[in-house]
Amino acid sequence: MIIIGEKLNSSIPSVHDAIEKRDAAFVQDLARRQEESGAQYLDINAGMFVEDECSHLRWLMNTVQQVTQLPLVIDTPDPQVAAAIVREYKGEKPIINSVTLEANRFEPMLNAALENDTGLVALCMDDSGVPDGVDRRIELAGELVDRLTKAGLKRQDIYLDPMVRPAGSGEAYGLEAIQSIKGIRALLPDVHIVCGLSNISFGLPKRALINRTFLVAAMTAGLDSAIMDPLNRELMASLYAANAVLGQDEYCIEYLGAYREELL
Repeated sequence: MIIIGEKLNSSIPSVHDAIEKRDAAFVQDLARRQEESGAQYLDINAGMFVEDECSHLRWLMNTVQQVTQLPLVIDTPDPQVAAAIVREYKGEKPIINSVTLEANRFEPMLNAALENDTGLVALCMDDSGVPDGVDRRIELAGELVDRLTKAGLKRQDIYLDPMVRPAGSGEAYGLEAIQSIKGIRALLPDVHIVCGLSNISFGLPKRALINRTFLVAAMTAGLDSAIMDPLNRELMASLYAANAVLGQDEYCIEYLGAYREELL
């Protein structure tokens, strides 16, 4: 399971304030703690600064990279911002988040990934917006992988996002997400499937409970990476246990290591 730390996001008020005030100590502490808690990538997002996203994201990237060598997920909907930031990126192979099949976004995001040899999160949506139903998500996933690989992107560098909708906003949206992951994994066994884990719990109380329950269910369906909170010990404990139960942790080595380190 690939763990992408979600906490360096400008939609979080304390992080927004730290970016705005150029509070490097706050940002760097958050980066370190996510790494120490098991994150393998760190997602960085300055999207709330609509008028000057690029300069804020550049500062965030440089500040984080002063204290960690973890690869970063460059999180922006703007292809120009993605291209500018990833050209300046130094370190282990990053991921751009994200491309869609929208006409004004597909080619420039793809080109930024190809020109800079990055991974690419691909959202299962097109110009019609977030799709309804499972079948359409699977269809879009197939189209995305077909077009991305024909253009030269390696299958192992593709991270398909089935577009998880909040369970509280529509009947069976949680089940829709699980079935979409299962269908995409059956169709495309050699690409990554990722989601923003906390999307499932938006608007509900006790969000962490919903998040960790959904994580385990999604892992059984084929989810192999998630943008999530590695600082939540119960969530991480569920992940270690699920890896062990699902045969993704040989001889339960990681689970036992987490136990010895009192991470459970």
